[in-house]
Amino acid sequence: MFKIYWTDTQGQSQGAHTTDLVHALQITKEKRDAGYTFVTMASENPHNVGKPGVDAVVDGKTPDGQDYEWSKAGRAGTPRRSDKVILKKDH
Repeated sequence: MFKIYWTDTQGQSQGAHTTDLVHALQITKEKRDAGYTFVTMASENPHNVGKPGVDAVVDGKTPDGQDYEWSKAGRAGTPRRSDKVILKKDH
């Protein structure tokens, strides 16, 4: 189920729903193109049985046995040789 919400030209909240993702995206685009504001779409996967993302890592493994190596420190990657690294802030 996908729900689409928007604010009409009189400032009133409006909404629509559909079970098809493509149709939901089309409605969202039509509302934005028509100039409506606060256009948003919400969904909930009825087949989801757990929390999104990895909810447990034990000894570097996810619950299904996959290696888990993500870290916040490594998320940006290392600087390349051509990157300008600022060591001292100019005053």
